[in-house]
Amino acid sequence: MVRARGRRAAVNQVLACPHCSRALDLTDAGATCANGHSFDRGRGGYLHLLVGGRLSPTVTSGDTPDALAARRRFLTAGHYAPIARALAEAVGIPPGPVLDVGCGEGWYLAQLSHEQAAPGERFGLDVSKAAVQMAARAHPDTQYVVGTAYRLPVLDHSVGAVISVFAPHPFDEFARVLRPGGRWVTATPGPRHLQEMRPVPQGESALKTAERLARRSEPPPEASSAVHVEFTLELSDGDARDLFLMTPIRWQSGARVADAHVEASASATVDVWVSTSEPIAK
Repeated sequence: MVRARGRRAAVNQVLACPHCSRALDLTDAGATCANGHSFDRGRGGYLHLLVGGRLSPTVTSGDTPDALAARRRFLTAGHYAPIARALAEAVGIPPGPVLDVGCGEGWYLAQLSHEQAAPGERFGLDVSKAAVQMAARAHPDTQYVVGTAYRLPVLDHSVGAVISVFAPHPFDEFARVLRPGGRWVTATPGPRHLQEMRPVPQGESALKTAERLARRSEPPPEASSAVHVEFTLELSDGDARDLFLMTPIRWQSGARVADAHVEASASATVDVWVSTSEPIAK
């Protein structure tokens, strides 16, 4: 079980103290480690395991509330279902719990079957407190934590699969937390992903764009295999606006779709690599 009710959890084999890396004992109220570090639960049961001072106070931690709301509407409508299916197929039946790094509002993790990840065997992490709060309210059978992908508050060799969808993917950290036989699965943009919404590059920006597209023309070099998922969406005015709001494109100068002016029935190309590592050696 992920949580105990009125007592300590019998076993926590996944979460680690972000200060000292010792295993956390979980209760309804929070979590503690053998060295006395303690963490309270937030509303919905999430844990805040991001060590203070690791992010600048001027930096917004992950997605904004309006971006999260737009993403929830867009994903719940099923527009990215082909990505979720490819992700689930790549995950297979893992040899242990599943960790979603950069989980956002929790939709992709929730698409896995109970055979792949039973209740209590699902863990989601995001740097955005707003995202974790939203995910925890929607999916009470999953343990969500606020934390950083670059120093996962997760025990060594404790999870059977790590997934990362349009999110940071520090592969050294993934390898550290995976059990023997486990693997990571990522979803990353291909070169044509949402090309209709992107700004037209010029000058130095054009050179950087060309370099980015060249990188995206192949899956991550660390992958042992990959599936190319590509399809076209025909979107209503509201869905197109949600897609724009939920992506980093909205912050790029000169983006073609204005925040408040999205054409009805817009077409958008979805171009994604779903990539998988070799299983961790036993």
